[in-house]
Amino acid sequence: MKNTYGDIPDFPTKKYFPMSRNLMITLYQSGWEYLKMALTETVLNFKDIVNVRLDDSINTSKDIMEDKMNIPPELVFTFSLFVPVLGIRSDLQQGTNVLLFGNSCDVSFASIDDLTGEIKFILNNHLEQGLPTNWFIVNHNDELLNRRHLKLGYKIKDIPKKTKKMKKSARYLIDILKDIRNERTPQWKNSDYYTVLLYSGGMCNAGLESSNYEILSYVWEGVNIDKTAGWRQYFLWYPWPTFLQTIMRMPRKQCVLRMAGLISSHKHYINQMQFPGICGNPGDWFMDTIPETIDKLWYVKMDEGLPTPAQTLGYKAQDWREKKVFDELEFDYEYPKGEKITPEGLGMSKEELLRGVYLDINHETSLSEKIDETKIISKGMGRSTELIREP
Repeated sequence: MKNTYGDIPDFPTKKYFPMSRNLMITLYQSGWEYLKMALTETVLNFKDIVNVRLDDSINTSKDIMEDKMNIPPELVFTFSLFVPVLGIRSDLQQGTNVLLFGNSCDVSFASIDDLTGEIKFILNNHLEQGLPTNWFIVNHNDELLNRRHLKLGYKIKDIPKKTKKMKKSARYLIDILKDIRNERTPQWKNSDYYTVLLYSGGMCNAGLESSNYEILSYVWEGVNIDKTAGWRQYFLWYPWPTFLQTIMRMPRKQCVLRMAGLISSHKHYINQMQFPGICGNPGDWFMDTIPETIDKLWYVKMDEGLPTPAQTLGYKAQDWREKKVFDELEFDYEYPKGEKITPEGLGMSKEELLRGVYLDINHETSLSEKIDETKIISKGMGRSTELIREP
């Protein structure tokens, strides 16, 4: 029996799922019950996933500062110390963070479970001069999620269900989290405080995106869905850092180009699938829980070919305001025709490509240009990066 969008039960954020194409491929390949299990298990294990990514990013940064890396930092990618679903070149981390967020601030990422409407996970980072100086994770079973708003009496985990409006939820969440920050680290009580509300399906989809260009484009869609479809935002910054808001509210192509310039000087990075128990990363969660993702998502995408920067910038998304899109299940995105990125073209195995690769191509690379092994700058991620050639 064919798996379809109609198999997903009704819940408030169901209509956002077609925008999350990794989730939809998983639905088509494995069915709703599997997708539901994968989403639930990922939410319950966010802490382990984030720890793997932050540990590698922090240790890579230390090795670079102590001159222990045998490869220039401008050829090494890690997941952002501040947004651990976004790959960024190591030499650009600090300057980009200062530009986007300022010299001293806290940012709390709060993930709302699509299925229950509860906050299940919070990642808090404090930045000084673009570098994280303090961070903590609140997991799904942490007692902190039961802490109440002093005036309203709402528990942290229940705020989205109680308010129904994302901006109100973010504002009430900051009221509580800022108090916690000021109790723990009073020396930073005057620092800016931002919160990011995002749904768990969006967070999971973002963590599965193939490249820096694809994830930037997806985040733009989630932030700007209020403009493009008239829905409430799937990802919400509150309050907006001024410069970041200017970029993120630009048209999609301009936004992605500016952000790609900040994180990779416009070059293309295919993300490592950096989860516990895969691609040489410590732990066993991935292979014990959702190993089917390898064959039924990542290899499916590789067989079709991964998009180049120009293809990501040029794709046409559906108009989610059109009733026929949902009536006729017309969810496919239309990419410009041209040469795509494949393991065979790069002279790599699929397993190698899962570990990440930095390519000497950008948004100006012709759609007709072959993407082969001569484009490879480095392979891998973080401390395991292998230099192939100087760009």
